Amino acid sequence: MLGMEYVPTKSAERNFLQLRKLFPRFVFSRFSSEIRQKTLYVEYEFWTGKDKTEAIFFRPYLKIYGLPLEPKNNLGQYLDAFLFHIGMIELISYWKATCSPHILIETAFLSLEQLNWWSKLYWKGLGEFFFQNGIEKAADELMQIECRSQRQFPAVEFPFLEGNVLPIGGGKDSFLTLEWLKEQKEKNLCFLLNPVQSQWDTLEYFGYPQNQIVVVERKIDDQLLELNKKGFLNGHTPFSALLAFIGVLLMAIHKRKYFITSHESSASEPTIPSKGINHQYSKSYEFEKDFQNYLTDFLCPSFCYFSFLRPLNEIQIARHVSAIPKSVRIFQSCNRNRSSGGWCGHCPKCLFVFLILRPFVPQKELEVIFGSDLLENESLFGLLLSLCGEGTHRPFECVGSEEETKAAASLLWYQARKSKEHPPLLIRKLIESYPEFLLTMETLQALYDQTDREHRLPQKFLSILNEKCKIKVLFND
Repeated sequence: MLGMEYVPTKSAERNFLQLRKLFPRFVFSRFSSEIRQKTLYVEYEFWTGKDKTEAIFFRPYLKIYGLPLEPKNNLGQYLDAFLFHIGMIELISYWKATCSPHILIETAFLSLEQLNWWSKLYWKGLGEFFFQNGIEKAADELMQIECRSQRQFPAVEFPFLEGNVLPIGGGKDSFLTLEWLKEQKEKNLCFLLNPVQSQWDTLEYFGYPQNQIVVVERKIDDQLLELNKKGFLNGHTPFSALLAFIGVLLMAIHKRKYFITSHESSASEPTIPSKGINHQYSKSYEFEKDFQNYLTDFLCPSFCYFSFLRPLNEIQIARHVSAIPKSVRIFQSCNRNRSSGGWCGHCPKCLFVFLILRPFVPQKELEVIFGSDLLENESLFGLLLSLCGEGTHRPFECVGSEEETKAAASLLWYQARKSKEHPPLLIRKLIESYPEFLLTMETLQALYDQTDREHRLPQKFLSILNEKCKIKVLFND
């Protein structure tokens, strides 16, 4: 088997070059679908190698449960167009194992404009992966995408669209979106991908019935996991872009007009500013605009994709979500403990969420939820510094900006002074060691009052957001 020829070395650059030589092409060769008992089964086929006889094959699949229509032909001619595009984003998870210089699409034709769009998504969406693996190549040197099919999918229009599709991740952001869109509840279809308990708990809290929940099961091919164990290239991919393409398939199937995400303003800020690398690229405003343009030009102009929380920052979100009764006991954002539930208490996500909630949630309540007071754990001080921007880069996690981290720390400092108590250990150490990190009260209030003008909220949703954000006082005398 060709994969047996690959012997990883200590040199990341040598591994990269070796894999590209052994696996000069990556092929999107097939996808198929069928419907059984209101479940849509979709399988993709990719392969990589010098030719098909010695290739490594990948056959991941999706299951979309609870279809409103059957048989398949009732879904119309558009189905394959949406499935193909999901395949184009699934491709990236498998291509990154070998970084083959030539990507061959055998399943459909893409125009030059479309190919350029996908090249940008692959390039920026894998920025962290390239950095972590020491890959330094210009975009046009990294990959060439070629189509060997004449099959084209023209954009389609759907009349009489109504309602929303909301991806629910189980964290604080989608929790707040559901709270603020309660008046829209009857129009909301909640989308869960490989759901875990916090997602189900969130929907139970808001009382969503089963007929307003769509579950999608995504299965990664075990072959990829085996290659990872053997030292093939691995790393972060633009997961939210996958959610977006699955989401528009659900919009088509269920005839919904809006796909509403819950990405905040700071998701647009680069993790490594000097290199323009953003761990959250597919949550950024740049991707949001690009994706809507792609929908309009090539898939379905009727669809509208936007982030409901885009005008807000993490401090505002923490303040508002913590005011929802029992919310902090339900949502969960720790990726390390995602499957088992709860918070690990050691990762950047845990520390950041604890920090931004702490000014608004009693210490004892957070201790119960997180297992301890993370701000009294001195071993986490280095992690706190990295969240403040000290070091080569902020953590590669979905965490807030340096300013938002400093703002939360400053809030705790001022609260402690007002109550004539000692600030938490990490906050005291941070401000005493880096006094320039202490933001003024005026700066903090301005941060809480501001709304980002870079957003794509339709007017009716912007009106809802403005109505919910009336309370703007951080400091009470």
